[in-house]
Amino acid sequence: MAPGNGSQGRHAGNGGEGEGPSRGFRPASVPRSGSAPRRPGNGRKTALVAGCAAAAVLAVVYLAGAFTFMDRFMPRTTVMGEDVSFKTSAEVQDLLADIAKSYTLDVSGQGFSLKLTSADMGTGINVQGVTDAMHADANPWAWPVEVFGSRDETDRLATSNGKLEQAVRTAVDAFNEGAMPPRNAGLDYDAGSSSFVVRTETAGTALDADRVLASVSAAVASLAPSATLGEDALQQPTLFADDTRLAKAADDANALLKADFNLKLADTAVARVNADQIADWMRLGDNVTVGVDEGLVAAWVQDIASACNTYQARRTFTRADGKEVTVSGGVYGWIVDKDQLQKTVMDGVRSAQTGDVAIPCEQEAGAYDGLHGRDWGKRYLDIDLAEQHARFYGDDGSLAWESDIVSGTPDGEHDTPEGVYVINGKESPSKLIGQMEPETGKPEYQTEVRTWMPFVGNYIGLHDADWQPAFGDARYASGFGSHGCVNLPVDKATALYDLIATGDVVVCHW
Repeated sequence: MAPGNGSQGRHAGNGGEGEGPSRGFRPASVPRSGSAPRRPGNGRKTALVAGCAAAAVLAVVYLAGAFTFMDRFMPRTTVMGEDVSFKTSAEVQDLLADIAKSYTLDVSGQGFSLKLTSADMGTGINVQGVTDAMHADANPWAWPVEVFGSRDETDRLATSNGKLEQAVRTAVDAFNEGAMPPRNAGLDYDAGSSSFVVRTETAGTALDADRVLASVSAAVASLAPSATLGEDALQQPTLFADDTRLAKAADDANALLKADFNLKLADTAVARVNADQIADWMRLGDNVTVGVDEGLVAAWVQDIASACNTYQARRTFTRADGKEVTVSGGVYGWIVDKDQLQKTVMDGVRSAQTGDVAIPCEQEAGAYDGLHGRDWGKRYLDIDLAEQHARFYGDDGSLAWESDIVSGTPDGEHDTPEGVYVINGKESPSKLIGQMEPETGKPEYQTEVRTWMPFVGNYIGLHDADWQPAFGDARYASGFGSHGCVNLPVDKATALYDLIATGDVVVCHW
């Protein structure tokens, strides 16, 4: 029994534990009584669904924002100080159009003042273009980031046209009429030292129209209310005193100032070439080199020639007996060779010529007393057509011979010509032959004379006229006038022939 009781006791003593391995523990895979079994993927699926829903909401919000800002402007967007946040393109375009119509610009600075209205400037805004440009400045697809920024789109305005440029340039041109232009550095002649010195540049007060237009255009482009011109709007010098080329140019110029010579006609100095005169011809070139301007020399030579060319000029002089005479025309007088004179001057400057230099001439006279003065010496023959009297003055200017005359018939064809001439030759005896008559084919006349002293070519001259019964008075106009020659009594003609020489001056005047 004991073994049996002991066995029973162990069973009873364990209570429920003797069967523990078979009844006391449940496997983890065995569900509890009364609950449904769970699948391991249900939680993850729920999270995924929730995430997709949230993403969909965000996408809708993102797309809504993107589409909204495709036509509306981002927060904190301004134009001309106007807040256009969330405004549509159409609303902003209306705003810009109003701004353009009422826009004015005040331009000032450097003594210049200009008020421009929209009408003056022809101001207009391409409102479609401006709003397109403004939208291009912000990416609607990046609106979640863009909304946190701020932007001023004033510089996107596009205004004006050619009318603005015309208005500005016209105003600047009018201003510059009374303004001082800039002056480049250069060379100035100092008469006191007879030398060139370097001159400092100056800015002046004239405006640079291009620079003013740039300032105004920039202001108009942003529809700014004013534009202030600084010193950079002034016209500026382009050559400055510290340019080493100027120092060399001054040295070169001074080297050409050493000439000092007189230009003379006969015994009269009519011009002087010295440092003062040469300085007037000196010019500084664009390449900052210096030299004598031959064009200026040529102009100066022309002035000299005009003052010295007495050929056919009007002369006024006082005859030895006190009569004041004026005579014009003839073939006698100075004719300056301008080309040779210019060469003479240029050569003299380059070689530092000094002393006296004769003016080269194509034709010379005996004296010079100004353009309208007497240009012959003391020796000459005076034929006074008004007095019908001729006088010959010798080498010392004293009266050596005189005689009454008969001059040409005053009919417009046979008049004795007025002017200053020279004796072209002498012939004794001589035959005077007139012009051929077409009707007869024979000379108008053929006359033997004892003396012939021509002074107009070989067809007008002085000669004896034994066929004239008397001389002087007004016989030349009373049917006794010649074919143009000066008729003399035989003895007077012979005496003059012995005194006068080829080349002697003949002054024939009224």
